[in-house]
Amino acid sequence: MSLIDIITTILIFCSLGLVGLLICRRVPIPYSLTLVILGFGVSFLTEPLSWDTGIRASNFQDLMLYGLLPILIFEAAFGINSSLLRKYLPNTLTLATLGLMISSLITAVVLFYGVGHSGFPFIAALLTGVVVSATDPVAVVNQLKALKAPEELNVLIEGESLFNDATAIVLFVILLNVALGTTEPSVGAAIIRFGIVFFGGVLVGALLGFITAKISRWIEQATSHFIFITLLLAYGSFYISEHLLHVSGIVAIMFAAISFKHFSTNISYNQHRELHDVWHSLGFIANVFVFVLLGLVITLNMFSERWLAMVLAIGATLVARIIAVYFSNVLNHFTIGESVDSRYAPIMVWGGLRGAVTIALVLSLPTDLPYWWTIQSIGFGVVLFTLVVQATTNPWLMKRLGI
Repeated sequence: MSLIDIITTILIFCSLGLVGLLICRRVPIPYSLTLVILGFGVSFLTEPLSWDTGIRASNFQDLMLYGLLPILIFEAAFGINSSLLRKYLPNTLTLATLGLMISSLITAVVLFYGVGHSGFPFIAALLTGVVVSATDPVAVVNQLKALKAPEELNVLIEGESLFNDATAIVLFVILLNVALGTTEPSVGAAIIRFGIVFFGGVLVGALLGFITAKISRWIEQATSHFIFITLLLAYGSFYISEHLLHVSGIVAIMFAAISFKHFSTNISYNQHRELHDVWHSLGFIANVFVFVLLGLVITLNMFSERWLAMVLAIGATLVARIIAVYFSNVLNHFTIGESVDSRYAPIMVWGGLRGAVTIALVLSLPTDLPYWWTIQSIGFGVVLFTLVVQATTNPWLMKRLGI
């Protein structure tokens, strides 16, 4: 793909983002859903216009995980309220670990017995359960801010999503190795591997964030310089973790952002606000590309051929999400977690949208797995349901609950 083709693709994506903004001024639907619809519409014009997007099954995961997710994860972690995150850390960790595992297992059991096909073994159901349990509440967080909802609700949803995505990616890689036969199925080995990958990412990210914060004291205190070093930190922590140390890059990015924010005491309040605004803009651009890409790669065949599996998965994920959220809240109430407003639980259930991580994972499945198409179709179906149904009705639910 030539440089002019890359520039053309970027311009088309940005143009669709602008069209989406204009539409949302007139039509009260989530911006992310608008972008998906626009991307899907443009996908029919690629052949008549002889436009090569450069997007392939072989490079989509790399584009998502290595190009877009570092920006989205760093922006979310850097922008979240640190004091409230520390307060509700037990709640978010419970949801993102135990809650995700409960949700994944319930979804897997329903799909395994619901599909009931020899070509869809339990390991395939487990893989599906993990990928559709990874939340991505971009649209809901924006709605919460627009409706001036309590900030602790925003932290609960966004904080869970940060840890949830990291947990889902680590579990997915472990299960995929089992499915491919490169790793023996062992619960003990899987737990050990998960601990190494996850907590290794925590240590690497926290250390790199601390080092970068100390280095920032030696440079001229200009906002543009801080933007440069935080970009380097976001992509550098991912690269070092994934490619050199083989631990979770997503976890590393998250803790690099939190660590840098905590230790960079030399940054003034105004500079911090400016830096946050820049990262918010970068996150907005990355989200435009994510949801337009999602629209581009949707095909109609998956809905006609795998509609029953999609319906089963949508029902299973909703039931699993209800059980996971309420079980986690009850557990936190009786342990070290904070008690939360009872009105928040329905929003946490209905606001558990799926997005970039789910799509990146299902598109990374090797095609030599006989059930890859089924998992991919289910992933697309669940993501679209959450965007079309849950994201559009969430404001009504919040008003109904008096939030």
